[in-house]
Amino acid sequence: MINSRSLSCLVLIISLVSCSSINSATTAFRDGFDFSTVESYSTYGRNSAFGDLQNLKDTTRNTIELAIEQGFDENGFRYKILENADIVIAYHVLNHNFAELNKYNQQVKYCGYCLNAGKNSRVELEKKLRPGSLVLDIIDPKSQRSVWRSIYPLGFKEQDNSRELQEKISNAIDTMLRDYPRGKNISQILNFKGEFA
Repeated sequence: MINSRSLSCLVLIISLVSCSSINSATTAFRDGFDFSTVESYSTYGRNSAFGDLQNLKDTTRNTIELAIEQGFDENGFRYKILENADIVIAYHVLNHNFAELNKYNQQVKYCGYCLNAGKNSRVELEKKLRPGSLVLDIIDPKSQRSVWRSIYPLGFKEQDNSRELQEKISNAIDTMLRDYPRGKNISQILNFKGEFA
């Protein structure tokens, strides 16, 4: 017979384990980019090179792009046309074809060694590259290079309905944007030793 004390301990352990398994974004950014000047964003159009890099259903693409727009709008950024935006947002959903990811990385001029600021390292980012994860990049339109990258496991299941997919994507974007260096120049984040303050 299980007494109430043992049952309480079991419930506590299950609660702790479930809380510790909550997904978090893995993010790094370029220390030479001034995030404090960013006020507006844009995304690449469907007919751009990015649209051809990955075979996604239109509904999935629409859901991701809507979540990006809502997430950035809620964080105080304004959408502008590509030519006038301070940053451009690109995304990629990982599948088992890593050749697609390599093509995407070439398009966004991804440099893992260059994204050396933030809470995660290049190695940590690369460990999170698993099928079913969403990669979100912020591109500097001047250099056409990724200055911020975040990876989040979407956890899609075959039986997920459209509402569940939307919730997972929105949650991913919201979680990823928590790691955006909110209006700070990296020189304000680093102390004189080059460590995070």
